Amino acid sequence: MDTVVLKLELEMVATQEDIDDIMAGALEGGINYWCGEDEVVGNYLGEYASEQISRGGQLILHDIEENETYTLDREKFMKGLKMYLEKPHPYDILEEIDNKLRIDTCNADDTVCDMIIQYALFDDIVFG
Repeated sequence: MDTVVLKLELEMVATQEDIDDIMAGALEGGINYWCGEDEVVGNYLGEYASEQISRGGQLILHDIEENETYTLDREKFMKGLKMYLEKPHPYDILEEIDNKLRIDTCNADDTVCDMIIQYALFDDIVFG
């Protein structure tokens, strides 16, 4: 029997809390092996740096080895999340709630958070 591959376009919901949880996972461990410092651009829009992106702010991420910085904003974050969900990977972070696909941040461990941020910044996984 031949294998048939279908490409699907799906809609999913990403809440402010989902984005905050993924950012917290990234900043508190996921990206620490390549990012030595995160810097809020302008005023804090939430209580923590991890709440900056979901509220429309920016973070500057400092490479731990090179003298490079990368600016992350919500548009880039959403692109990274989309790329993560479109590419084959061993970690499923989607669940269905009320007939809508949503992110299950309990399944978004440090590795997942790191991959989302790398896709957001580099369009690929360049570290790790």
